[in-house]
Amino acid sequence: MTPLRATAQNLYRYQKERFPIFILGLSFLPAILSSGAVVTRTGSIHFTFVILALVISLTYLLHVRIIDEFRDYDHDVRHHNDRPVPRGIVTLGELRIVNWVVIVLVIGSAAYAGSQTFAMATVMLLYSFLARNEFFLGMWLRKHFFVYNAVNLVQMLLLQVLVYTLADETFHFTSLILVHFLFTASGTIIFEFLRKVKTPGQDGTGQDTYTWFLGHNTALRIYAVCAILNILLFIKVLSVGQSAISYWAPVTLLLATGTYISLLIHGFRKEERTNQLLQVSFMAMYGIFNILIFLSM
Repeated sequence: MTPLRATAQNLYRYQKERFPIFILGLSFLPAILSSGAVVTRTGSIHFTFVILALVISLTYLLHVRIIDEFRDYDHDVRHHNDRPVPRGIVTLGELRIVNWVVIVLVIGSAAYAGSQTFAMATVMLLYSFLARNEFFLGMWLRKHFFVYNAVNLVQMLLLQVLVYTLADETFHFTSLILVHFLFTASGTIIFEFLRKVKTPGQDGTGQDTYTWFLGHNTALRIYAVCAILNILLFIKVLSVGQSAISYWAPVTLLLATGTYISLLIHGFRKEERTNQLLQVSFMAMYGIFNILIFLSM
C-alpha cells in the first residue's frame, strides 16, 4: 500500500468516527435553507448559495474539529484513549496538512462569495486561532468548564452570521433575521449540550461533560427548558415572518410531543440507546422546523 493511500484510509477512518460528513451535511442543510429564506424572504434559494454554505460550513467545522484535536491531545491521551488520534489511526501531522487545505477552502470560497463573506470568514479564522490557544489563558480557562464551552461555541454562532452574508452580501439584521438567529443559536446550544450529556456511568474520568458537573437529572431538566425555548422561538419566527402559524400547528405539536416523549423515555430508562433517541428526536424536530420556515417565507 502506498503512503498516500494509507493516509487516505486513515483520514477516512478518522472521518467516520469524529467527523461523519454525510450526517453533518444533512444536519446543516435545513438551517442553511431557512437562513436563506429569512434573508431573501423567498422560498427560491440559489443553488450556488446552498453549495457555498455547505462547503464553508463543513470545512470550517472540520477546521474547528482538527484544532480541538491539537488542543485536547494531552487530555484525550489520559481520558479518551479510544479516540482516533490517541489510538494512532491518524497522526497530528496528517491532520495539520488537512487543516491547511481546509483553511484554503474556507478563504477561497468566502472570497468567491464576496467581500462581506470574506471579512466574516477572516474574523472566524482569527477567533479559531484564539480558541486553539485557549485565548492565552491556559489552564484557567479549562478549569472553568462552562465558560470554556461558551467561548468555543461562539465559533458556531459566527458561522451562522456568515451564512446570512452568503444569502445576501448587503444583508443586515432585521427583526425577522434577529429572531431566526436566536432560534438557530438555541438549536446550536442544544446540540452542543446534548453531545456532552452522557448516560449514568458513562461520563468517564475527564470531567468534560455536562452530566459530570450537573448530574443526569438536572441536565435533562435544563434540556427540557431549552427545547421549549427553541419551540417558542420557531413560533416567533413564523409570527414575525407573517406566516400562518395555525397552518403548521399540528406538525409543531406532533414534533414537540415526540421530543418530550423521548425525554421521558430516556429519563426512565437511562440507556445509551435512549440517549441516542433523545438526540435524534431533537435533530428531527429542529431540522423540520427549519424546513417549515423555508416553506413559509
